[in-house]
Amino acid sequence: MNIAEPVAWAPGMVLLSDVSPAAWVEVALTATVHTTTVAGMVPDVFPAYARILPPTYDQDVLGRRYRWTEIAEHQGVELTAETRYRDLVAGSERWGRPSDGGLDAQETAALARVLSAFTDTAEQAYFCLWDGFNLPETAAWEDRPMRVGTPHRAYHLLSGPVSAAPILPTPVEWRCASLWWPADRAWLVATEIDGYLTYVGASQAAIDAIRTDHALDAVAVRPDTPRDPSWG
Repeated sequence: MNIAEPVAWAPGMVLLSDVSPAAWVEVALTATVHTTTVAGMVPDVFPAYARILPPTYDQDVLGRRYRWTEIAEHQGVELTAETRYRDLVAGSERWGRPSDGGLDAQETAALARVLSAFTDTAEQAYFCLWDGFNLPETAAWEDRPMRVGTPHRAYHLLSGPVSAAPILPTPVEWRCASLWWPADRAWLVATEIDGYLTYVGASQAAIDAIRTDHALDAVAVRPDTPRDPSWG
């Protein structure tokens, strides 16, 4: 596999010129291009699935985050596979809103920590970074033809340990990969760019570990669970 010069992002992460490790994802997601269910983000090849519920940000208090479980307790709402954010907050502006386009670094790191225990290739994982983010760090890659292609999206492919999932070791909240998985394909994490959705496909044991981890809010879903609509 041809590997480009390392980038000074998360430790051990490199940009790949060979995008063939993502071919299985391209094929699976192209087949579900018209679906609005979880299977349109995570291939329907895993025993179990979960939705990661992102924190929201208070628009008036810098650094104040709210977890969905906190909001649900206050609102008297049960979190289920079908719970939509706009129904959870019931039109209230009090809770702010989640970040668009990427799972927060804190939750991404926690998810990587949990999932590292459920792969035999924790030191080799793949990360699809959307080329439309137009980050200063990716400006030099604009003319590279090597891209992972899924319906309506193109990504740079990077490789590194699962622990590199937050991508950039900086205090930027939302910079994560849109798709990431270990080399043994034991699981896959997908985050929607136009919205705030993150789903995981994995073994039942991995999903159980995610749902019970104190650092994460998550609910069990199915491949045919409708996705929460994006902002609108």
